[in-house]
Amino acid sequence: MSVSKLHIISIEERYLATITKQLKEVFRDLIQLSPTTIKDLQNNTIEPGDIVILSSDIIFGFASQFIPEGCPCIIAKREINYANMKEVIDLPPGRNILVVNDTLKNTKETVKSLKETFFEHQYFAYDPSKPFPSSIDYIISPDETHLLPTGFGKVIDIGMRLLDIDVFLEVKKRLNLNIDSLSLYKRYMKSLISLSKGFSPNDRKNGKNIVKDVRDTAGYHFSDIIAQSSVMKEPMQQAINFSKQKHPVYIYGEEGTGKNMLAQAIHNASSHQSGPFVVFNCAFRTVDVFEKDLFGIENGEDVTIGLIEMAHGGTLYIEAINELPVFLQRRLLKLIQTKQIVRMNGSQVISVDVRIITSSIHPFVKLQNEEHFDQHLALSLAPYEIHMPSLSERIEDLDDLIENIKKRLHRQDLTFTNKVMDRLKNYEWRGNVKELYNSISYLSFLDETIIDIQMLPLYLQEDKEPFDQDLTHKEINMDMIIEKIEGHGFIEDSIGILKVFHEGKRERVSYGRLKLKEKLIEKEIKLTEQQLRMRLEVLQELKLLNVRQGRSGTTISRLGERFLEEYENR
Repeated sequence: MSVSKLHIISIEERYLATITKQLKEVFRDLIQLSPTTIKDLQNNTIEPGDIVILSSDIIFGFASQFIPEGCPCIIAKREINYANMKEVIDLPPGRNILVVNDTLKNTKETVKSLKETFFEHQYFAYDPSKPFPSSIDYIISPDETHLLPTGFGKVIDIGMRLLDIDVFLEVKKRLNLNIDSLSLYKRYMKSLISLSKGFSPNDRKNGKNIVKDVRDTAGYHFSDIIAQSSVMKEPMQQAINFSKQKHPVYIYGEEGTGKNMLAQAIHNASSHQSGPFVVFNCAFRTVDVFEKDLFGIENGEDVTIGLIEMAHGGTLYIEAINELPVFLQRRLLKLIQTKQIVRMNGSQVISVDVRIITSSIHPFVKLQNEEHFDQHLALSLAPYEIHMPSLSERIEDLDDLIENIKKRLHRQDLTFTNKVMDRLKNYEWRGNVKELYNSISYLSFLDETIIDIQMLPLYLQEDKEPFDQDLTHKEINMDMIIEKIEGHGFIEDSIGILKVFHEGKRERVSYGRLKLKEKLIEKEIKLTEQQLRMRLEVLQELKLLNVRQGRSGTTISRLGERFLEEYENR
């Protein structure tokens, strides 16, 4: 019996991993699943006769150019996970509930689902462009708690919305699967429980490993990487130099900074470029799986080849190397030194020619101080260490990154207003370039060419400030603020600092502390490092500055702009 292939396409990797796990839970071995993010979609990804599920209707226009003619395409309908609704069921009737999701469209869909089942309450869809409801008892969010307003009601996280039962019935019909409807319903209910908040949290994390096939296609080259900022020039030059050698390379940086992309570029510029590029993610795997997956296993005549052999002649890229058990780290070091391995339960020594690239979020200085990392392997990798900076450290690359993403999505016609660019420049980007890609992808799928502030996902529209602050009309206690500033130094120094950040915000430029000192000197304000730090701390305490992650992350707040304007008008 042939197994049918089902493609799942989504913008966001975390959601893709979750619904892939749900589909796997229901259909098991009846179908072959192939999950792909929009970013990784290529012309040969989908073959004629395959079935496609799109996570949202907004990506249909872009995805359709990669879908062969005649392939059935299902637009996924989302539904709240009723296995997470006990807190809502227990609420007394007649409550005022604010619903917060990542976009207004998704928020309204969530409100609709809640009204259909939990009809005894009053629901409000959070919309930053409209007045905030005056009386809120509870806030409900489907796994988007980072968007929640402060100071209003108790928060109930109902978990990520999952695929509706109609999606599964449609797949069953399209593929003529040998499963009766009753069994399908039972499996569907089981999937809701297995993906609920209280069920096997470690197992839920495993969804991350479903997203990428181990035989990843190395499609990126150095020419694809945006590196105009000063902080990107050094890692790029290091990577180019290391690519010409055969030594193992170690890349570290925050999640979403582009470590995988850089590894692909190194592979494509190396002497191993004609061989395969194989990816192995150590995160959340169990010890028994590690050894078998990497080194292979022999059970009599039954032999399973591991990823190291699969990468012969090419590159093996190991993500989250710090999570690899120490005894396997030592075997990996032996592979680097001897170019040989032995499979589990085997005795034959096998020669392999494979380039090793590894990565994690930690620098080797940290790993060398931890007992669960082999020091000999660390010494082997440390000379070839590359640091990928966070997006907040390379914010000057933002314009070029956005243009590059628009080009990849075939949306060069997309234009952002000045307000949108200001917001993008001053956002924290904790998910780094990956989060930026997902955000621009979402915007590119809207049926618009000019993007204004109200079109942004909700988490990008506003600074995360208490919702009861109306800074347009709220009185500012100027005397109190001035007295506080003067208690820690001259008011002119702090006004100068605010002016630098205000000018930078107008020009969509952020400054680190070194650049800030240079700008202050231009204004004939000379401060020691200690004096500057003290003044910044006071301005932050007074909420005149927003201090974010990364050395380029500090910006003037809206309150700071109001204070500066009123001070200069005195």
